[in-house]
Amino acid sequence: MKKLLVGIACIAGLCFASCGSTQVEKTAAPKVSKHVERELIDWKGSSIGAEVPAWVYDAVEEDYTALSKLPQLAKKKILCAEAQGRNLDLLKSWVNNFDVQAQLSRSISNFISANFGGELSGSKDSAVSENFLDELVATFSKTEINGLSKELDFWTLTRVIDKDKDSSKDVYEYFVVYAIDQSDFDYQVSEALGLVEAKNEAEAQMKSRVQSAMTENKVYAERQLDR
Repeated sequence: MKKLLVGIACIAGLCFASCGSTQVEKTAAPKVSKHVERELIDWKGSSIGAEVPAWVYDAVEEDYTALSKLPQLAKKKILCAEAQGRNLDLLKSWVNNFDVQAQLSRSISNFISANFGGELSGSKDSAVSENFLDELVATFSKTEINGLSKELDFWTLTRVIDKDKDSSKDVYEYFVVYAIDQSDFDYQVSEALGLVEAKNEAEAQMKSRVQSAMTENKVYAERQLDR
């Protein structure tokens, strides 16, 4: 069974880095601990001999292509999310009451900004107005995509051991996969885009490209749910 690595308090993703020492005016860089270990000590179904399912590894490794091939997720748009906490019951309760529809809208807004924001930066000759993309982003941040349902969930318990500090702590991580039928998603995206007026052909083309990109993107992932 592959080793499952779980990041602690990482908002943008799983980050593992090491830094070498440098000398600047005879001042050494801060010492970075190389003695932190993570041990998977419990997980959903372990008491009956179940193993960690492959889709959880895919989620941790951000292999969304593999994840989207699961039979129950075929022809569906996916939202993957993770949440961490010290109490599993409280963590589950919070996730089950989480506004996942609003989270997807925020994820879409972030996706648009990340994939199209650079096109207008510093372009004085663009036929696309400076606030057009901002209007697209704002529209989706306020438009909830309805119809998401929880398809998969799993929890793990990891013990984080800091040998330098001679301390340890146990952290639960809850993985959730939500999904919506592709046709329902595409319809709601089209309706939302209809609220933004393209003032010329260049803006109309950009709006069409944004719609195609959102349709083709298989997974919207949040490494950590917003609290």
